[in-house]
Parts: sequence; structure tokens; C-alpha cells
Amino acid sequence: MKESRVSKYKKYRDSISKESKKSTSFFAPSKEGKVSTKMELFLKLERKNLLINVFVISLILLIVILLVVFGLKLF
Repeated sequence: MKESRVSKYKKYRDSISKESKKSTSFFAPSKEGKVSTKMELFLKLERKNLLINVFVISLILLIVILLVVFGLKLF
């Protein structure tokens, strides 16, 4: 049976969190410099996803605001 991407990603996150508990406690790189390479990659991916989400939400809000402003000007 094929394994889904979600389950693979979950296993990957779990393995990283288990590894970080063995070596050091989990802190963001800005707070502590001791982070494994896998944890660093995971943090970069999380940061990238957060930036993409913020960008998409702000773009949607901008479009809604523009529609409301132009709608008010027309009527």
C-alpha cells in the first residue's frame, strides 16, 4: 500500500522532534544556535510556509478592500 505525503511528513516531523529531544531542547535559531541540520531545514520550511500564508491572506484582504472602495464609489 502506498504511503501518503501527509503520513510521510508526519513521520519526518516526529523523527526530527525525537532527535531534537536527544541532543538539545527545541528553540528557534534566533534563541539558540545549537540546532541539527534536519531541524534547521524543518524550520526553514515552516518559515517559508508562514510567509506564503501571510502573503496570500494579505493579497485576499487587499482585493476585498479594493472591491469595497470601488463599490462605494460606484454607488
